[in-house]
Amino acid sequence: MFHIAPGASSGGSYHHEGEEFLYVLSGSCEFWLDEVEHYRLESGDSLYFSSHQTHRWSNVGDVEAVLLWINTPPTF
Repeated sequence: MFHIAPGASSGGSYHHEGEEFLYVLSGSCEFWLDEVEHYRLESGDSLYFSSHQTHRWSNVGDVEAVLLWINTPPTF
């Protein structure tokens, strides 16, 4: 479970080994992949991507976003 406070962000783009899948349980968040693909995810949405892609995220909403975030191999 990953909780993202309103206004919180990754603080910039990053990449690493692995794959990622996330499912938004509540709230909303934005993801950028390689500074080209942009996704605004709402409750019930999911996203899968290779962790080799540069990625960044933020919660631009006014409520906490709660995500089921699966990262393999684990990096945190």
